[in-house]
Amino acid sequence: MNISQIFISDEPISELPTALDTAVKSVLANVARTQHTIYLKEPLRAWINQEYGAEMLKAFDKLKPFAYQADLARYLLLYRLGGWYFDIAIRVVSPTTNIPDDIDFIAFSDLSCYTEVSFGCCNGILYAKAGSPILGDAIADVCYNIANEYYGRNVLYPTGPVCLGKHIAKHSADLNIVTGMFTALTPNHPKKNRAFVFNDGTIFAHHKEKELSLLGAKGTNNYNDLYAQRAVYDTQIQVQPEKCLQYLNG
Repeated sequence: MNISQIFISDEPISELPTALDTAVKSVLANVARTQHTIYLKEPLRAWINQEYGAEMLKAFDKLKPFAYQADLARYLLLYRLGGWYFDIAIRVVSPTTNIPDDIDFIAFSDLSCYTEVSFGCCNGILYAKAGSPILGDAIADVCYNIANEYYGRNVLYPTGPVCLGKHIAKHSADLNIVTGMFTALTPNHPKKNRAFVFNDGTIFAHHKEKELSLLGAKGTNNYNDLYAQRAVYDTQIQVQPEKCLQYLNG
């Protein structure tokens, strides 16, 4: 069972900040695995180029928000490798063993107050089998969005929960998809305590408490700021989505 995580920064890194290292250790302590990899920016770019070709790498590079780059990259990693993906600041609190073979996908529905749709799925934690048609469709969608410099109704449209969620909904009748909920445990308090909760009520993991920059990360950026500035895409990079997808099936 693969576990993939991503940390993208413009600054060299020798070790993770303490808060992120603690989060990673919670994943390793609670999730069964055969391999665990944290992909930093340049090794991740090299992997994308090797597995999906130069045009997909251009699509990745055209995205300015590191969070958006990580969105595309997690779909690419899981599509090729399968297994789990966890955002780098997520803290897992409930042990999980190997996933039964009959489960195709695990995701958590997102808060509609943020997505503005009923079908959005938070992509901070995902499980998928390699070659998942959900991810194949999501990758194609993201590539076309990038090529067309698409913004959508809000920040979650181009690469994230809205984009992913519609393809989970599309395949829900054909695949065995386990869903939970990404929700605020204390919605009426200033500190919301957002968490990933399975449908039986088990709290699987806690979301990050602060932005990465406030958790000690250096060289990161903020996708909300870039979206508000309409600066999500590098307009000097032109992407041909059909070429992006030619290596999708290996």
